[in-house]
Amino acid sequence: MRKRHRQHGRPETIPEGTLPLTALHVGEAGFVRDLHLHDHATAQKLLALGIVPGARLKVVQRFPAYVITIGFTQIAIDHHLARAIRVEPDTES
Repeated sequence: MRKRHRQHGRPETIPEGTLPLTALHVGEAGFVRDLHLHDHATAQKLLALGIVPGARLKVVQRFPAYVITIGFTQIAIDHHLARAIRVEPDTES
């Protein structure tokens, strides 16, 4: 069993008006603004799936996994990944 150590350094800066994807409810939409991942391989995978800054996504399901729609694609991700995706809520939807 590994212990997790708190990361030191500069505090994380979150752009004004952005929220983690986990803050959106089913049926709500938003625009991806940033990915806060420390694992390069996971970030590359999300980018390859279309979760890129500027992309519009919509939350379809929150439990047991987050299911989001981007364009004509539905993607299931876990809570950890959903929390790392920063979105700006779409107030037009």
